[in-house]
Amino acid sequence: MPKDFGELVKERRAELRLSLRDCAIRAHIDPGNLSRLERGRAAPPQDVEVLARLAEALEWTDTPAAQELMDIAAMQNGRIPRDILSNEEVMSALPVLLRTVNNKQLDGAHIEKLVDMIKNA
Repeated sequence: MPKDFGELVKERRAELRLSLRDCAIRAHIDPGNLSRLERGRAAPPQDVEVLARLAEALEWTDTPAAQELMDIAAMQNGRIPRDILSNEEVMSALPVLLRTVNNKQLDGAHIEKLVDMIKNA
């Protein structure tokens, strides 16, 4: 299962040995807001520019980790990532896929296996 947005940010910040304040300065966000994000007291940002600045502060510019950060932010806000929304073919198939997965009542392990199968197709 994907990590919580705040946990992911906090872990990466620790890997980089960045203080909360230094990371916030790099991302041009309020240190108090970053603290609330890391502790799960605030929802992840929805603004793509804010997420991009945070990814850059975490040295994840144009990496799969940056995409994961954006995806988790969208998911935790109950949204579908923008790049998925803009793909009409995927969006037309998404309801059928989700209903099928839901009707099968797959657990986390089975969902991960399905995702891996799709990635490798």
